[in-house]
Amino acid sequence: MTLPLRFRPEVVGDLQAGADWYDARRAGLGGEFLEECQAALDGIAKLPQQGTVQPDGLRSVRVRRFPYVIHFRIESSAIVVFAILFGGRDPSAWRDRV
Repeated sequence: MTLPLRFRPEVVGDLQAGADWYDARRAGLGGEFLEECQAALDGIAKLPQQGTVQPDGLRSVRVRRFPYVIHFRIESSAIVVFAILFGGRDPSAWRDRV
């Protein structure tokens, strides 16, 4: 059974901030960033057991070509995405979303 992806409301802001940052560096790069994020999310939906597992059950998957990480948890009725952020960011910046 395939579980649906559900997103914390903050994830929209994460994606927009990343796309804006990359577009400011090169026109169109923000769109490429969003495409790679979508590809990673599609992969998570198809194979949710992938990624690095944290002790609290959270998982993380890197976004190809960009130094961003998708943080999620597999729950009984859905895969919940908590954050899509720069990989070097302090985890305490988003852990309150869990």
